Order: sequence, then structure tokens, then C-alpha cells
Amino acid sequence: MLTIAPMTAQQTHEFAAIWIPWLEGMGRVVEAEDAAIMADPANYYRASGGEAFLARIGEETVGAVAVKGLGASGFEFCKLVVTEAARGHGAGRALVQTCLEFAAAHGGPALYLQSFRALDVALGLYERMGFADAPAPPGMNVLARTQIIMAKPV
Repeated sequence: MLTIAPMTAQQTHEFAAIWIPWLEGMGRVVEAEDAAIMADPANYYRASGGEAFLARIGEETVGAVAVKGLGASGFEFCKLVVTEAARGHGAGRALVQTCLEFAAAHGGPALYLQSFRALDVALGLYERMGFADAPAPPGMNVLARTQIIMAKPV
């Protein structure tokens, strides 16, 4: 059974263990901000008013995502990844839904994301969940690899 919960201090390495290989496998470079975040993702995102979540099936981590606070603009979900073995079973949708619920519970007027066009399956999921193209809001650090920004009111 899939469970999603905030990351614990003991799980710090699990986020980077699945996210960095995925990013590099997509032919993308780990940027300086990425490396700093992966050293301690939970505390990094909590400092902005956000959270880092892990998806697990039993004891195995099969996905991760983080929510970053953007001040009055709302929140941004970042670093969404689902392991290849868990794709197609709803883990990605469940992680995005967790981010939407977090943003709504914490008063964010919108939830934003940054992505790149090669992720057509993910972009389709975001569109089906109500996300649409949007300009970068105040407070968002747009990464060099970003090709699209999307948002959904919460």
C-alpha cells in the first residue's frame, strides 16, 4: 500500500538517492541549488514554510516531492520523482495531490511548478489535475533548466 508522509531526519539520504540519478538520467545537470537542497531537503523546505514528502510502499521509498514556500505568491512543488518500478500506479498523482492539500491548508493562493518539456507524461498529469501555464510568481527562483512554469489555484 502506498503511503505518503513528511520526511524524517533518518530519511534525509532517500530523497537524493532517487532524485539525483533521475535528473542525471534525463540529461540534466545538478545545479548548485540542487546540491545544497539535497544535503538536507526537509530542513531546507521547512525553512520556507514548506515540507518534503516521501512516498513509500512498505519500507521502500518509491517517490519524493517537496513544497517550497513563495511568500504571498503561495507555494511551489519541487523535485517530484517516482521510481521507474512505481510509475503508472498513481504515486505521482498522489504526491501532487499531497502538495495541493498542503498548500491549501497553509493558505497558499496557488501552487506552482517548474518543469521541462521532455517530461510529457508528467506535464499531461499536471494539466489533467488543473495546472495551466503561468508566469513565474514573485519569490520563485527560476532554474536554468526550466522550460515551463505552471500553476493551479488552491
